[in-house]
Parts: sequence; structure tokens; C-alpha cells
Amino acid sequence: MSRRSFRTADALIVVSTDGYFDVFPPIDRSANDKPNYRGVLAELGPTVRGSDDRLSVRPESVMLDAAVATWSRSHGAAAVRGDMGFGRDEHKV
Repeated sequence: MSRRSFRTADALIVVSTDGYFDVFPPIDRSANDKPNYRGVLAELGPTVRGSDDRLSVRPESVMLDAAVATWSRSHGAAAVRGDMGFGRDEHKV
């Protein structure tokens, strides 16, 4: 499993090759902070999700960067505020 961080104007988004991404406020955080939202790669679009629901592109790819930026513009602030619930782990957090 690999993780890559993307800092956008609305959120810090950490994408995992295992099929999910975490959303944090766009400020520095401690390693123990829980994400405000946990999404599945399908939310980022079909260009980055494989048939096994894992990341289908390299973590440093332009396609992943574009997908995260697009998702963040549409949903990043709402995810940070909690307007979208906790995402895939709603019952766990």
C-alpha cells in the first residue's frame, strides 16, 4: 500500500493505492488525526479506479492529480466541514 498527499485550496487529500482516500482540513495536521471524510476511489472517477476498486494509475500520475483537483473543487470544502458525513467509514468514526 502506498499513499500520496495532495494539498488543495479546500482540503488535504491523501490517496491510498488500496482503494480509498482521506480528506483533512488544508492545514498542518498530526499523524494521529482522523480524517474528516473517507471516500472510495470511484468518487474520483473511472479514470483512476481499476476493476478491483484499487488505484489503476501511478500515484504520481497527472490523471490522479487532475481527478483529485476536480473532486476537491466540487466536494473538498463540504467534506472538511462534515456536510458529507464520514464517507465509507461512517459507522466506524
